[in-house]
Amino acid sequence: DSSAPRGRHACVDTREPRSITDDRRLQPRRHVREPSHRPSRAQQVDAAEEKPSISRGASREMTARSLRRVQDADLRDKVVLVRVDHNCVKDGVIHDTFRVDQSIATLYNIVERGGRPILMTHVNRPFDKKRKQISCRDEDSVTAVVRYLQHKLGVVFAVPTFRVEPGRGILDVDTSVNWLIEDLKHRRVGGVYLPNTRWFEGEEGLAAADAVAARERFATQLAGLADVFVNDAFGSWQPHVSTFHVAKLLPSYAGLLMQKEVAALSALTEPRRPFLAVIAGSKLDTKMGCVEAIAQKADHVMLGGQLYNAYIAAKFGVTIAGVDPLDVEIAKTQLLVPEVERKLVPLSTVIESDTLDGCGCVPVAGKCGSGDGDRVRARRLADLKPGETTGYFLDVSAESFRDASVAEVIAGAKTIFVNAVMGFTPAGFHEGTAALDAAIASNVDARKYFGGGDTLQEFKSLSPGLYMTALECPSYYLFTGGGTVLKALELGGAMKLPCVEILAAADGEEPSRLEKPKCMALESCDCGPTPA
Repeated sequence: DSSAPRGRHACVDTREPRSITDDRRLQPRRHVREPSHRPSRAQQVDAAEEKPSISRGASREMTARSLRRVQDADLRDKVVLVRVDHNCVKDGVIHDTFRVDQSIATLYNIVERGGRPILMTHVNRPFDKKRKQISCRDEDSVTAVVRYLQHKLGVVFAVPTFRVEPGRGILDVDTSVNWLIEDLKHRRVGGVYLPNTRWFEGEEGLAAADAVAARERFATQLAGLADVFVNDAFGSWQPHVSTFHVAKLLPSYAGLLMQKEVAALSALTEPRRPFLAVIAGSKLDTKMGCVEAIAQKADHVMLGGQLYNAYIAAKFGVTIAGVDPLDVEIAKTQLLVPEVERKLVPLSTVIESDTLDGCGCVPVAGKCGSGDGDRVRARRLADLKPGETTGYFLDVSAESFRDASVAEVIAGAKTIFVNAVMGFTPAGFHEGTAALDAAIASNVDARKYFGGGDTLQEFKSLSPGLYMTALECPSYYLFTGGGTVLKALELGGAMKLPCVEILAAADGEEPSRLEKPKCMALESCDCGPTPA
Protein backbone atom coordinates (compact mmCIF):
# COMPACT_ATOMS: atom_id res chain seq x y z
CA ASP A 1 0.00 0.00 0.00
CA SER A 2 1.63 3.24 -1.14
CA SER A 3 -0.18 5.11 1.64
CA ALA A 4 1.45 3.01 4.33
CA PRO A 5 3.57 4.90 6.91
CA ARG A 6 7.23 5.15 5.96
CA GLY A 7 8.63 4.62 9.41
CA ARG A 8 7.26 3.16 12.63
CA HIS A 9 8.73 4.29 15.90
CA ALA A 10 7.86 6.28 19.02
CA CYS A 11 9.71 9.26 17.55
CA VAL A 12 8.57 9.91 14.01
CA ASP A 13 10.77 11.71 11.51
CA THR A 14 8.47 14.30 9.95
CA ARG A 15 10.93 15.12 7.18
CA GLU A 16 10.46 13.61 3.72
CA PRO A 17 12.41 10.32 3.79
CA ARG A 18 15.34 10.08 1.44
CA SER A 19 16.93 7.08 -0.12
CA ILE A 20 19.87 5.74 1.87
CA THR A 21 22.00 6.26 -1.20
CA ASP A 22 21.34 10.00 -0.85
CA ASP A 23 22.46 10.08 2.79
CA ARG A 24 26.22 10.33 3.13
CA ARG A 25 26.07 9.33 6.77
CA LEU A 26 24.86 5.91 5.72
CA GLN A 27 27.23 5.18 2.86
CA PRO A 28 29.54 2.14 3.28
CA ARG A 29 32.44 2.98 5.58
CA ARG A 30 35.15 4.26 3.28
CA HIS A 31 37.91 3.77 5.81
CA VAL A 32 37.47 -0.01 5.58
CA ARG A 33 40.22 -1.46 3.43
CA GLU A 34 38.90 -4.28 1.30
CA PRO A 35 41.06 -7.42 1.02
CA SER A 36 43.01 -7.63 -2.20
CA HIS A 37 40.99 -10.55 -3.54
CA ARG A 38 37.77 -8.58 -3.64
CA PRO A 39 36.50 -7.10 -6.92
CA SER A 40 36.73 -3.49 -7.95
CA ARG A 41 33.85 -1.08 -7.47
CA ALA A 42 32.79 -1.57 -11.07
CA GLN A 43 32.54 -5.31 -10.45
CA GLN A 44 30.75 -5.15 -7.12
CA VAL A 45 27.38 -6.28 -8.45
CA ASP A 46 27.27 -8.92 -11.14
CA ALA A 47 24.63 -9.23 -13.84
CA ALA A 48 21.52 -11.22 -12.95
CA GLU A 49 22.51 -14.19 -15.04
CA GLU A 50 26.18 -14.11 -14.14
CA LYS A 51 27.53 -16.39 -11.43
CA PRO A 52 30.26 -15.06 -9.09
CA SER A 53 33.79 -16.27 -9.56
CA ILE A 54 34.92 -19.00 -7.20
CA SER A 55 38.28 -19.79 -8.72
CA ARG A 56 40.14 -19.60 -5.45
CA GLY A 57 37.77 -22.13 -3.92
CA ALA A 58 38.51 -24.47 -6.79
CA SER A 59 42.26 -24.14 -6.45
CA ARG A 60 42.66 -25.39 -2.90
CA GLU A 61 40.74 -27.31 -0.28
CA MET A 62 39.11 -25.08 2.31
CA THR A 63 37.55 -25.88 5.66
CA ALA A 64 35.57 -23.93 8.24
CA ARG A 65 38.90 -22.71 9.63
CA SER A 66 39.53 -20.84 6.36
CA LEU A 67 36.52 -18.62 6.95
CA ARG A 68 36.72 -15.21 8.53
CA ARG A 69 34.95 -15.97 11.80
CA VAL A 70 32.63 -13.70 13.74
CA GLN A 71 34.57 -14.51 16.91
CA ASP A 72 37.67 -12.97 15.30
CA ALA A 73 35.96 -9.62 14.61
CA ASP A 74 36.16 -6.55 16.81
CA LEU A 75 32.46 -5.82 17.40
CA ARG A 76 32.61 -3.38 20.30
CA ASP A 77 30.13 -0.56 19.64
CA LYS A 78 29.73 -1.73 16.03
CA VAL A 79 26.42 -2.05 14.20
CA VAL A 80 26.39 -5.58 12.79
CA LEU A 81 24.25 -6.54 9.81
CA VAL A 82 23.37 -10.21 10.24
CA ARG A 83 21.92 -12.34 7.44
CA VAL A 84 20.04 -15.26 8.99
CA ASP A 85 17.90 -17.99 7.48
CA HIS A 86 14.60 -17.69 9.34
CA ASN A 87 12.57 -18.85 6.35
CA CYS A 88 10.27 -21.06 8.42
CA VAL A 89 6.98 -19.14 8.15
CA LYS A 90 3.95 -20.45 6.28
CA ASP A 91 0.75 -18.42 6.14
CA GLY A 92 2.09 -16.10 8.82
CA VAL A 93 2.84 -18.89 11.32
CA ILE A 94 6.16 -20.50 12.31
CA HIS A 95 5.83 -24.24 11.70
CA ASP A 96 9.25 -25.21 13.07
CA THR A 97 11.54 -23.01 15.18
CA PHE A 98 14.67 -25.10 14.51
CA ARG A 99 16.29 -22.62 12.11
CA VAL A 100 15.62 -19.68 14.41
CA ASP A 101 16.93 -21.51 17.48
CA GLN A 102 20.13 -22.49 15.67
CA SER A 103 20.97 -18.82 14.98
CA ILE A 104 20.66 -17.65 18.58
CA ALA A 105 24.26 -18.57 19.49
CA THR A 106 25.57 -16.14 16.86
CA LEU A 107 23.24 -13.37 18.06
CA TYR A 108 24.39 -13.89 21.65
CA ASN A 109 28.04 -13.85 20.58
CA ILE A 110 27.55 -10.54 18.76
CA VAL A 111 25.69 -8.82 21.58
CA GLU A 112 27.92 -10.20 24.35
CA ARG A 113 30.96 -8.75 22.59
CA GLY A 114 29.46 -5.30 22.21
CA GLY A 115 27.82 -5.49 18.76
CA ARG A 116 24.38 -4.12 17.95
CA PRO A 117 22.52 -6.43 15.53
CA ILE A 118 20.37 -5.66 12.51
CA LEU A 119 18.80 -8.91 11.30
CA MET A 120 17.47 -9.81 7.88
CA THR A 121 16.03 -12.94 6.25
CA HIS A 122 13.94 -13.91 3.27
CA VAL A 123 10.52 -15.48 3.76
CA ASN A 124 8.95 -17.63 1.03
CA ARG A 125 8.82 -16.53 -2.64
CA PRO A 126 6.82 -13.30 -2.94
CA PHE A 127 7.87 -12.80 -6.58
CA ASP A 128 5.22 -14.00 -9.05
CA LYS A 129 7.11 -15.36 -12.07
CA LYS A 130 4.09 -15.20 -14.39
CA ARG A 131 3.10 -11.63 -13.55
CA LYS A 132 6.71 -10.60 -12.84
CA GLN A 133 5.59 -8.75 -9.74
CA ILE A 134 6.45 -8.72 -6.04
CA SER A 135 3.58 -9.09 -3.56
CA CYS A 136 4.19 -7.87 0.00
CA ARG A 137 1.63 -9.90 1.92
CA ASP A 138 1.34 -10.11 5.70
CA GLU A 139 1.62 -13.90 5.42
CA ASP A 140 5.20 -13.45 4.15
CA SER A 141 6.30 -10.91 6.74
CA VAL A 142 8.89 -11.41 9.48
CA THR A 143 6.34 -10.63 12.20
CA ALA A 144 5.99 -14.23 13.43
CA VAL A 145 9.77 -14.62 13.71
CA VAL A 146 10.15 -11.30 15.56
CA ARG A 147 7.46 -12.25 18.06
CA TYR A 148 9.16 -15.60 18.68
CA LEU A 149 12.57 -13.97 19.21
CA GLN A 150 11.13 -11.38 21.56
CA HIS A 151 9.50 -14.13 23.61
CA LYS A 152 12.60 -16.33 23.49
CA LEU A 153 15.18 -13.64 24.29
CA GLY A 154 13.15 -11.20 26.31
CA VAL A 155 14.20 -8.17 24.25
CA VAL A 156 12.39 -5.81 21.90
CA PHE A 157 13.07 -5.89 18.14
CA ALA A 158 12.13 -2.87 16.06
CA VAL A 159 10.77 -3.57 12.56
CA PRO A 160 10.89 -0.61 10.15
CA THR A 161 8.10 -0.08 7.64
CA PHE A 162 9.08 1.21 4.20
CA ARG A 163 7.02 2.46 1.31
CA VAL A 164 5.79 -0.31 -1.00
CA GLU A 165 5.44 0.30 -4.72
CA PRO A 166 2.64 -1.97 -6.04
CA GLY A 167 4.10 -4.78 -8.12
CA ARG A 168 7.69 -3.69 -7.49
CA GLY A 169 7.93 -4.10 -3.73
CA ILE A 170 10.14 -1.87 -1.58
CA LEU A 171 12.36 0.29 -3.75
CA ASP A 172 14.57 1.89 -1.08
CA VAL A 173 15.74 1.64 2.49
CA ASP A 174 14.80 5.22 3.36
CA THR A 175 16.24 7.37 6.13
CA SER A 176 13.36 6.73 8.53
CA VAL A 177 15.42 3.74 9.67
CA ASN A 178 17.95 6.18 11.18
CA TRP A 179 15.77 6.63 14.24
CA LEU A 180 15.71 2.90 14.87
CA ILE A 181 19.47 2.63 14.49
CA GLU A 182 19.93 5.41 17.03
CA ASP A 183 17.70 3.48 19.44
CA LEU A 184 19.75 0.37 18.69
CA LYS A 185 23.05 2.10 19.45
CA HIS A 186 21.68 3.51 22.71
CA ARG A 187 20.27 0.10 23.69
CA ARG A 188 16.67 1.25 23.77
CA VAL A 189 15.88 -1.77 21.58
CA GLY A 190 17.62 -5.14 21.49
CA GLY A 191 17.79 -5.32 17.72
CA VAL A 192 16.37 -4.17 14.41
CA TYR A 193 14.75 -6.71 12.10
CA LEU A 194 14.41 -5.57 8.48
CA PRO A 195 11.38 -6.60 6.40
CA ASN A 196 11.48 -9.71 4.23
CA THR A 197 14.51 -9.21 1.98
CA ARG A 198 12.58 -10.53 -1.01
CA TRP A 199 10.13 -7.65 -0.64
CA PHE A 200 12.94 -5.37 -1.81
CA GLU A 201 13.14 -4.90 -5.55
CA GLY A 202 16.92 -4.95 -5.44
CA GLU A 203 17.34 -8.28 -3.60
CA GLU A 204 17.03 -10.37 -6.77
CA GLY A 205 16.30 -7.62 -9.29
CA LEU A 206 13.60 -9.76 -10.90
CA ALA A 207 10.92 -7.05 -10.94
CA ALA A 208 13.27 -4.20 -11.86
CA ALA A 209 13.66 -2.61 -15.27
CA ASP A 210 17.42 -2.43 -14.66
CA ALA A 211 18.31 -5.44 -12.48
CA VAL A 212 22.00 -4.55 -12.12
CA ALA A 213 21.27 -0.99 -10.99
CA ALA A 214 18.57 -2.18 -8.56
CA ARG A 215 20.91 -4.71 -6.95
CA GLU A 216 23.76 -2.24 -6.73
CA ARG A 217 21.50 0.35 -5.11
CA PHE A 218 20.14 -2.11 -2.55
CA ALA A 219 23.62 -3.45 -1.72
CA THR A 220 24.86 0.09 -1.08
CA GLN A 221 21.85 0.87 1.10
CA LEU A 222 22.29 -2.25 3.22
CA ALA A 223 26.00 -1.63 3.64
CA GLY A 224 25.23 1.92 4.74
CA LEU A 225 23.36 0.64 7.78
CA ALA A 226 26.25 -1.15 9.48
CA ASP A 227 29.96 -1.42 10.24
CA VAL A 228 30.26 -5.21 9.87
CA PHE A 229 28.42 -7.95 7.97
CA VAL A 230 27.91 -11.46 9.36
CA ASN A 231 26.40 -14.23 7.24
CA ASP A 232 24.82 -17.01 9.30
CA ALA A 233 22.35 -18.09 6.60
CA PHE A 234 23.74 -21.43 5.47
CA GLY A 235 20.32 -22.39 4.10
CA SER A 236 20.28 -19.40 1.73
CA TRP A 237 22.90 -20.37 -0.84
CA GLN A 238 21.72 -18.24 -3.77
CA PRO A 239 24.04 -15.25 -4.38
CA HIS A 240 21.49 -12.50 -3.79
CA VAL A 241 22.25 -9.01 -2.51
CA SER A 242 21.63 -9.82 1.17
CA THR A 243 23.80 -12.95 1.08
CA PHE A 244 26.55 -12.09 -1.39
CA HIS A 245 26.77 -8.57 -2.83
CA VAL A 246 26.68 -6.74 0.51
CA ALA A 247 29.63 -8.87 1.65
CA LYS A 248 31.77 -7.02 -0.91
CA LEU A 249 31.08 -3.66 0.72
CA LEU A 250 31.68 -4.39 4.41
CA PRO A 251 34.16 -6.40 6.50
CA SER A 252 32.43 -9.78 6.36
CA TYR A 253 32.48 -12.82 8.63
CA ALA A 254 30.86 -16.24 8.97
CA GLY A 255 28.51 -16.70 11.90
CA LEU A 256 28.79 -19.62 14.31
CA LEU A 257 26.05 -21.60 12.56
CA MET A 258 27.62 -21.04 9.14
CA GLN A 259 30.95 -22.34 10.47
CA LYS A 260 29.32 -25.39 12.01
CA GLU A 261 27.39 -26.26 8.86
CA VAL A 262 30.44 -25.87 6.60
CA ALA A 263 32.49 -28.12 8.89
CA ALA A 264 29.73 -30.74 8.99
CA LEU A 265 29.42 -30.70 5.21
CA SER A 266 33.08 -31.63 4.87
CA ALA A 267 32.15 -35.00 6.37
CA LEU A 268 29.96 -35.61 3.32
CA THR A 269 32.47 -34.44 0.74
CA GLU A 270 35.13 -36.67 2.36
CA PRO A 271 32.93 -39.34 3.99
CA ARG A 272 33.73 -42.40 6.03
CA ARG A 273 32.78 -45.35 3.87
CA PRO A 274 30.48 -46.97 3.01
CA PHE A 275 28.50 -43.79 2.33
CA LEU A 276 24.71 -44.05 1.89
CA ALA A 277 22.73 -41.07 0.52
CA VAL A 278 18.92 -40.98 0.65
CA ILE A 279 17.30 -38.42 -1.66
CA ALA A 280 13.69 -37.71 -2.53
CA GLY A 281 11.79 -34.94 -4.27
CA SER A 282 8.82 -34.01 -6.40
CA LYS A 283 10.65 -33.48 -9.71
CA LEU A 284 13.57 -35.43 -11.17
CA ASP A 285 14.45 -32.76 -13.73
CA THR A 286 15.36 -30.30 -10.97
CA LYS A 287 17.27 -32.86 -8.89
CA MET A 288 19.12 -34.86 -11.56
CA GLY A 289 22.32 -32.83 -11.28
CA CYS A 290 22.40 -33.47 -7.53
CA VAL A 291 21.60 -37.15 -7.98
CA GLU A 292 24.44 -37.61 -10.47
CA ALA A 293 26.94 -35.75 -8.27
CA ILE A 294 25.93 -37.73 -5.18
CA ALA A 295 26.04 -41.00 -7.11
CA GLN A 296 29.67 -40.26 -7.95
CA LYS A 297 30.46 -39.57 -4.29
CA ALA A 298 28.32 -42.19 -2.51
CA ASP A 299 28.63 -45.96 -2.38
CA HIS A 300 24.85 -46.43 -2.24
CA VAL A 301 21.96 -44.14 -3.24
CA MET A 302 18.36 -44.64 -2.11
CA LEU A 303 15.62 -42.70 -3.91
CA GLY A 304 12.15 -41.77 -2.66
CA GLY A 305 9.09 -39.82 -3.73
CA GLN A 306 8.67 -38.93 -7.37
CA LEU A 307 12.38 -39.53 -8.01
CA TYR A 308 11.90 -43.20 -7.25
CA ASN A 309 8.59 -43.32 -9.14
CA ALA A 310 10.29 -41.97 -12.27
CA TYR A 311 12.98 -44.64 -11.93
CA ILE A 312 10.34 -47.39 -11.51
CA ALA A 313 8.44 -46.20 -14.59
CA ALA A 314 11.64 -46.18 -16.66
CA LYS A 315 12.96 -49.48 -15.30
CA PHE A 316 9.77 -51.55 -15.60
CA GLY A 317 8.15 -49.83 -18.57
CA VAL A 318 4.97 -48.86 -16.75
CA THR A 319 2.90 -45.67 -16.64
CA ILE A 320 2.43 -44.39 -13.09
CA ALA A 321 -0.29 -41.86 -12.32
CA GLY A 322 1.09 -38.41 -11.50
CA VAL A 323 4.60 -39.04 -12.85
CA ASP A 324 5.78 -36.51 -15.43
CA PRO A 325 6.73 -38.23 -18.72
CA LEU A 326 9.71 -35.85 -18.95
CA ASP A 327 11.03 -37.26 -15.66
CA VAL A 328 10.63 -40.78 -17.02
CA GLU A 329 12.70 -39.91 -20.09
CA ILE A 330 15.39 -38.37 -17.88
CA ALA A 331 15.40 -41.51 -15.75
CA LYS A 332 15.86 -43.70 -18.84
CA THR A 333 18.88 -41.76 -20.05
CA GLN A 334 20.52 -40.82 -16.74
CA LEU A 335 19.38 -43.19 -13.97
CA LEU A 336 19.53 -46.42 -15.95
CA VAL A 337 23.14 -45.90 -16.99
CA PRO A 338 25.37 -48.56 -15.33
CA GLU A 339 27.54 -46.16 -13.31
CA VAL A 340 24.44 -44.73 -11.58
CA GLU A 341 22.06 -47.70 -11.47
CA ARG A 342 24.56 -50.03 -9.84
CA LYS A 343 24.59 -47.71 -6.81
CA LEU A 344 20.79 -47.47 -6.49
CA VAL A 345 19.26 -49.44 -3.62
CA PRO A 346 16.08 -51.20 -4.87
CA LEU A 347 13.05 -50.84 -2.57
CA SER A 348 10.88 -53.79 -3.49
CA THR A 349 7.41 -52.75 -2.31
CA VAL A 350 5.50 -49.50 -2.76
CA ILE A 351 2.06 -48.25 -1.69
CA GLU A 352 -0.40 -47.74 -4.53
CA SER A 353 -3.53 -45.58 -4.25
CA ASP A 354 -6.41 -45.00 -6.65
CA THR A 355 -6.52 -41.31 -5.71
CA LEU A 356 -3.89 -38.75 -4.83
CA ASP A 357 -5.31 -38.22 -1.34
CA GLY A 358 -5.71 -41.92 -0.61
CA CYS A 359 -8.96 -42.74 1.15
CA GLY A 360 -8.59 -40.48 4.18
CA CYS A 361 -7.00 -43.14 6.37
CA VAL A 362 -3.43 -43.61 7.55
CA PRO A 363 -2.30 -46.76 5.69
CA VAL A 364 -0.71 -49.42 7.85
CA ALA A 365 1.58 -52.03 6.27
CA GLY A 366 0.34 -50.92 2.87
CA LYS A 367 -3.28 -51.65 3.68
CA CYS A 368 -6.25 -49.33 3.90
CA GLY A 369 -7.16 -48.62 7.52
CA SER A 370 -10.74 -47.43 6.91
CA GLY A 371 -12.15 -50.74 5.69
CA ASP A 372 -13.39 -48.98 2.57
CA GLY A 373 -12.49 -51.46 -0.15
CA ASP A 374 -9.11 -51.87 -1.80
CA ARG A 375 -8.33 -48.27 -2.75
CA VAL A 376 -4.90 -48.41 -1.05
CA ARG A 377 -2.68 -51.46 -1.39
CA ALA A 378 0.92 -52.66 -1.37
CA ARG A 379 2.49 -53.49 -4.75
CA ARG A 380 5.64 -55.50 -5.28
CA LEU A 381 7.72 -54.16 -8.13
CA ALA A 382 8.45 -57.70 -9.28
CA ASP A 383 4.73 -58.05 -10.14
CA LEU A 384 4.63 -55.05 -12.47
CA LYS A 385 4.08 -55.85 -16.15
CA PRO A 386 5.55 -53.81 -19.04
CA GLY A 387 2.92 -51.49 -20.53
CA GLU A 388 0.81 -51.55 -17.38
CA THR A 389 -0.89 -48.36 -16.14
CA THR A 390 -0.95 -48.06 -12.36
CA GLY A 391 -2.46 -45.80 -9.76
CA TYR A 392 -0.47 -43.32 -7.70
CA PHE A 393 2.61 -44.66 -5.90
CA LEU A 394 2.40 -42.55 -2.75
CA ASP A 395 4.87 -44.26 -0.41
CA VAL A 396 7.45 -46.98 0.05
CA SER A 397 6.23 -49.85 2.19
CA ALA A 398 7.93 -50.44 5.53
CA GLU A 399 8.38 -54.01 4.30
CA SER A 400 11.01 -52.75 1.84
CA PHE A 401 13.35 -51.80 4.69
CA ARG A 402 13.13 -55.32 6.11
CA ASP A 403 14.51 -56.83 2.90
CA ALA A 404 17.89 -58.38 3.69
CA SER A 405 19.74 -56.47 0.97
CA VAL A 406 18.34 -53.09 2.06
CA ALA A 407 18.88 -53.77 5.76
CA GLU A 408 22.47 -54.79 5.04
CA VAL A 409 23.20 -51.52 3.19
CA ILE A 410 21.77 -49.39 6.01
CA ALA A 411 23.42 -51.40 8.80
CA GLY A 412 26.80 -51.39 7.10
CA ALA A 413 27.00 -47.69 6.27
CA LYS A 414 29.49 -45.50 8.15
CA THR A 415 28.10 -42.22 6.79
CA ILE A 416 24.39 -41.64 6.04
CA PHE A 417 22.89 -38.49 4.52
CA VAL A 418 19.11 -38.07 4.39
CA ASN A 419 17.32 -35.41 2.39
CA ALA A 420 14.11 -37.30 1.88
CA VAL A 421 10.48 -37.75 2.77
CA MET A 422 9.69 -41.12 1.25
CA GLY A 423 5.90 -40.75 0.94
CA PHE A 424 3.12 -38.24 0.36
CA THR A 425 2.76 -37.36 4.03
CA PRO A 426 0.00 -34.70 3.71
CA ALA A 427 -2.38 -37.53 2.79
CA GLY A 428 -1.18 -39.79 5.61
CA PHE A 429 1.38 -41.82 3.69
CA HIS A 430 4.30 -41.82 6.09
CA GLU A 431 5.07 -45.43 6.96
CA GLY A 432 8.05 -45.42 4.59
CA THR A 433 9.60 -42.31 6.15
CA ALA A 434 9.08 -43.61 9.70
CA ALA A 435 10.53 -47.01 8.77
CA LEU A 436 13.56 -45.37 7.13
CA ASP A 437 14.25 -43.22 10.20
CA ALA A 438 14.00 -46.24 12.51
CA ALA A 439 16.28 -48.34 10.33
CA ILE A 440 18.90 -45.59 10.23
CA ALA A 441 18.69 -45.10 14.00
CA SER A 442 19.47 -48.80 14.52
CA ASN A 443 22.92 -48.23 12.99
CA VAL A 444 24.72 -46.90 16.06
CA ASP A 445 28.14 -46.81 14.39
CA ALA A 446 27.27 -44.46 11.50
CA ARG A 447 27.43 -40.69 11.46
CA LYS A 448 23.96 -39.59 10.38
CA TYR A 449 23.24 -36.27 8.63
CA PHE A 450 19.70 -35.02 8.04
CA GLY A 451 18.92 -31.91 6.01
CA GLY A 452 15.95 -30.06 4.58
CA GLY A 453 12.93 -28.33 6.07
CA ASP A 454 10.44 -31.03 5.08
CA THR A 455 12.86 -33.80 6.08
CA LEU A 456 13.34 -32.41 9.59
CA GLN A 457 9.69 -31.49 10.03
CA GLU A 458 8.56 -35.04 9.23
CA PHE A 459 11.39 -36.49 11.34
CA LYS A 460 10.15 -34.44 14.27
CA SER A 461 6.48 -35.23 13.62
CA LEU A 462 6.75 -38.97 13.00
CA SER A 463 9.56 -39.82 15.44
CA PRO A 464 9.54 -37.10 18.13
CA GLY A 465 11.56 -39.10 20.64
CA LEU A 466 14.21 -39.95 18.09
CA TYR A 467 14.28 -36.34 16.88
CA MET A 468 14.90 -35.04 20.40
CA THR A 469 17.68 -37.59 20.81
CA ALA A 470 19.20 -36.54 17.48
CA LEU A 471 19.40 -32.91 18.61
CA GLU A 472 21.94 -33.86 21.27
CA CYS A 473 23.41 -37.14 20.02
CA PRO A 474 26.94 -36.75 18.58
CA SER A 475 26.22 -39.39 15.91
CA TYR A 476 23.54 -37.15 14.37
CA TYR A 477 23.81 -33.78 12.66
CA LEU A 478 20.75 -31.81 11.53
CA PHE A 479 21.44 -29.28 8.76
CA THR A 480 19.31 -26.14 8.56
CA GLY A 481 19.42 -26.17 4.76
CA GLY A 482 19.01 -29.43 2.86
CA GLY A 483 18.94 -27.69 -0.52
CA THR A 484 22.24 -26.02 0.29
CA VAL A 485 23.81 -29.38 1.14
CA LEU A 486 22.65 -30.84 -2.19
CA LYS A 487 23.96 -27.82 -4.10
CA ALA A 488 27.31 -27.97 -2.31
CA LEU A 489 27.66 -31.69 -3.05
CA GLU A 490 26.81 -30.98 -6.68
CA LEU A 491 29.50 -28.27 -6.88
CA GLY A 492 32.08 -30.26 -4.94
CA GLY A 493 32.11 -28.62 -1.50
CA ALA A 494 30.68 -25.87 0.69
CA MET A 495 33.50 -23.49 -0.13
CA LYS A 496 32.41 -23.50 -3.77
CA LEU A 497 29.13 -21.84 -2.86
CA PRO A 498 29.56 -18.13 -3.73
CA CYS A 499 28.03 -16.90 -0.45
CA VAL A 500 30.48 -19.03 1.53
CA GLU A 501 33.53 -18.49 -0.68
CA ILE A 502 33.34 -14.73 -0.30
CA LEU A 503 33.73 -15.15 3.47
CA ALA A 504 37.03 -17.01 3.05
CA ALA A 505 40.16 -15.38 4.37
CA ALA A 506 42.68 -14.32 1.76
CA ASP A 507 46.02 -16.12 1.65
CA GLY A 508 48.22 -14.71 4.39
CA GLU A 509 45.39 -12.73 5.97
CA GLU A 510 45.78 -12.25 9.72
CA PRO A 511 42.84 -14.12 11.28
CA SER A 512 42.54 -12.17 14.55
CA ARG A 513 44.01 -9.20 16.34
CA LEU A 514 41.91 -9.61 19.46
CA GLU A 515 43.61 -10.20 22.77
CA LYS A 516 43.50 -13.85 23.74
CA PRO A 517 41.68 -14.94 26.91
CA LYS A 518 43.88 -15.43 29.96
CA CYS A 519 42.55 -18.99 30.28
CA MET A 520 42.59 -21.19 27.16
CA ALA A 521 41.64 -24.42 28.98
CA LEU A 522 38.50 -24.71 26.86
CA GLU A 523 40.17 -23.69 23.61
CA SER A 524 38.77 -26.77 21.89
CA CYS A 525 35.26 -25.38 22.33
CA ASP A 526 36.12 -22.95 19.50
CA CYS A 527 34.52 -20.04 21.33
CA GLY A 528 37.43 -17.61 21.22
CA PRO A 529 39.68 -15.93 18.68
CA THR A 530 41.55 -18.10 16.21
CA PRO A 531 44.78 -19.33 17.86
CA ALA A 532 48.00 -17.98 16.34
